[in-house]
Amino acid sequence: MSRARSLITFDRVMTWSLARTPPLPARLVIATLVVVVVDIIRALVVTSLLPWLMFIPAVLLIALAMGRLAGLYAVLLSAILAGGVIAAPGQRYWLTGQQWVASIIYVLVVSGVAAIAGELRDAFRRLATGATDLAASNAMLVQREGQLELLNHELGHRLKNQLAIVQAVASQTLRQSGDLHSANEALASRLAALGRATDVLTRSDWTAADLHTLARTALASHQSVAGRFHFAGPTIRFDPQMSLALTLAFHELMTNAIKYGALSNDSGHVELSWSVGAGANADEPRFALRWQEVGGPEVRPPTRRGFGSVMIERSLRSYFRGDTAIAYEPAGLIFRIDAPLGSAQEG
Repeated sequence: MSRARSLITFDRVMTWSLARTPPLPARLVIATLVVVVVDIIRALVVTSLLPWLMFIPAVLLIALAMGRLAGLYAVLLSAILAGGVIAAPGQRYWLTGQQWVASIIYVLVVSGVAAIAGELRDAFRRLATGATDLAASNAMLVQREGQLELLNHELGHRLKNQLAIVQAVASQTLRQSGDLHSANEALASRLAALGRATDVLTRSDWTAADLHTLARTALASHQSVAGRFHFAGPTIRFDPQMSLALTLAFHELMTNAIKYGALSNDSGHVELSWSVGAGANADEPRFALRWQEVGGPEVRPPTRRGFGSVMIERSLRSYFRGDTAIAYEPAGLIFRIDAPLGSAQEG
């Protein structure tokens, strides 16, 4: 128990000294004071016999507490003070030959002690640094494990949402298709659109997708009409579910425009625009989107509701918590969204 307490005390002293090591000039001043105090105590308590002995513990403590250089300085200073004690008056070379030999042996031996103490101090510093780095690495590992667990949970949640969307798309496609061939083509096209939207979200770590990117994604498989599809609006980012719903809506509108609308001839075009404005409550900005087809054949309202109409009425209205509508104007189809900006992000 006593040994354990001694080790704990030593660790605390070394940790304290490493954390508060003064500059070298200050360390040399402190070493000077310690050696002088020891010399005074020696003069008062001990005779001049072997005057070097009392300096050895002091040099050891100085080297441990303040480093190798301070310890070596203490060795030289203590050797000079000890020499002053044993020097005979009128001695030609200050000390006798034996005294010089003893002093040199003292300097060599105690310099080794100071060097070993300084190395021990450096080793303790490296050990303390390694322990700090290890603790930081362990803390980071625990944090990463927590993040991984959260990501796994989030991934499972997203996969469930994706599967639910795919199931709904497949169900509606099969229900509204007249034959298996057309159902297969429509389903493959819609799943490809979902795949492209998923790629966009993956590049942003599934945080949000920019509306400009979603518009370009809708055009990705229809490059032949790229010059006739114009879109403009501020930078707005939507969460994954709203992004997927918008992608499907754009895909359906684009497909319809190519088959029956403004992109089915050589002169029509599509204008997609969006904006953010103040609502009735200034603290609740609203998002407005408009898809308008211009220059296409005369539009006639469909005799039955297709997949796009159902999806817009159910999915987009649910996700945006606002008004969504398709107007089959004779001059061209118009699709609108008017909803609170909600969780979308501007800029």
